[in-house]
Amino acid sequence: MEKKEYQKKIEIVTDVSKRLMGNLPYHNFSHAEDVYKTVITLGTMGNVNYEDMFLLKTAALLHDIIVVPRAKDNEERSAEFTRIYLPTIGYSSYHVEKIANMILATKVPQNPKNFLEQIICDADLDNFGREDFLELGEKVREELGLHGGKDWYLSELKLLKGHRYHTEMARKLRDHGKEANIQKLEKMLQDFPAD
Repeated sequence: MEKKEYQKKIEIVTDVSKRLMGNLPYHNFSHAEDVYKTVITLGTMGNVNYEDMFLLKTAALLHDIIVVPRAKDNEERSAEFTRIYLPTIGYSSYHVEKIANMILATKVPQNPKNFLEQIICDADLDNFGREDFLELGEKVREELGLHGGKDWYLSELKLLKGHRYHTEMARKLRDHGKEANIQKLEKMLQDFPAD
């Protein structure tokens, strides 16, 4: 496929993602866009070739195309959507399967089986090492309908402490920020009154 064809397909998938993603507080088109930009950054750092970058971009735009808060099978639903939809706009069955597998790899606990899956997994949780982690965490909490406060911050802290980026590129970019977020959470928890 020529580069122009790849680009046209990405434009179509972007439009579909914009149209179909709901207005959830966290899992909305802004999140898909965020993951899209991050796969480009990580893919470039990892010397990913043009075709694989095309697959990463597609997976990033569609990885959360179907999200039902608290459902345990959102990744499976999104992967199934890609298997049905992408062939209708000319994606090969080989490409479709690689994209579906990347989407499935983002299910927590993540279990990527190859470099591209590692990249999208790291891109999906890129915010763990960014300054907007707490702000985005609040959006996740709201989306899930959970109460805030000490228990929420404890769960966030446990999540960060139990997480490790899969790629060297993401560790280089985000480990320092993730450590800073752990320290922020620990400080916030210290400031809570004793039970």
